[in-house]
Amino acid sequence: MFLLLGPTSSGKTLLSKKLKTYDDVEDENIPSTLPTIGTNLVNISLNKKQEITVRELGGSMSPIWPNYLKDCHFLIYVIDMSNRLQVSAACMLFLSILTNPSLKDCQVLVLLNKMDLTTTMSRHEFESLFRWDDILKHSPHQISVKEVSAVSGLGLSEVIEWLLQHSR
Repeated sequence: MFLLLGPTSSGKTLLSKKLKTYDDVEDENIPSTLPTIGTNLVNISLNKKQEITVRELGGSMSPIWPNYLKDCHFLIYVIDMSNRLQVSAACMLFLSILTNPSLKDCQVLVLLNKMDLTTTMSRHEFESLFRWDDILKHSPHQISVKEVSAVSGLGLSEVIEWLLQHSR
């Protein structure tokens, strides 16, 4: 199962909607979203023959996220890089997820979202705050990081490619 997690307002719902309609090149509309209370299931077409289902869990559900981890093989974790106050909380949530024994064989994709905004934290600031080198060195997980913007479409092709590689 593909699981989509991240703090409240990190952009998970918009990201999943944009990935769902990614192959529709004429769709430049920004779909409206509401904060996810509960869970959303989104089918994403990776190519003409392959589709995956991603389960998004609302950020307000973080206390019960561990209940959903046992069937997770692929974790997508979204961080709002424009909300500097929330980035450290996102780090704590991420570390608590990584240490969950249910995810021992899970592959992880971290999406640094909203990279197109002027208030966005730089990649270097993120790596320093998260102590990213230490996480990569000590984590048993295969972790990839992509810079994205659900609004502008920045990096979405790389996310589709990651999903395609890991859905085989």
